[in-house]
Amino acid sequence: MAQTRAVMPSKFLPLADELLEVTGVNDYSTLISVLLSRYGEHLKQTWNMANLAPSPQPTTDHFAAPTADHFSTEPPVLTGF
Repeated sequence: MAQTRAVMPSKFLPLADELLEVTGVNDYSTLISVLLSRYGEHLKQTWNMANLAPSPQPTTDHFAAPTADHFSTEPPVLTGF
């Protein structure tokens, strides 16, 4: 079997160490193999899904302070009793 060396940034070592403990595998190479075998296809299929949904457009109208016409001095009408 061909092998390739991968270098992991040190910021991921704490998570990798936790995953070693959770999965019971003995080394980072095996951990990477487990991650690829279990989640690789899912990652390929979903990588660009975020780009398919339209981006929400920011609006400010729902943050506007209420004006006098938003308030009524009339009592509410209760129906359906």
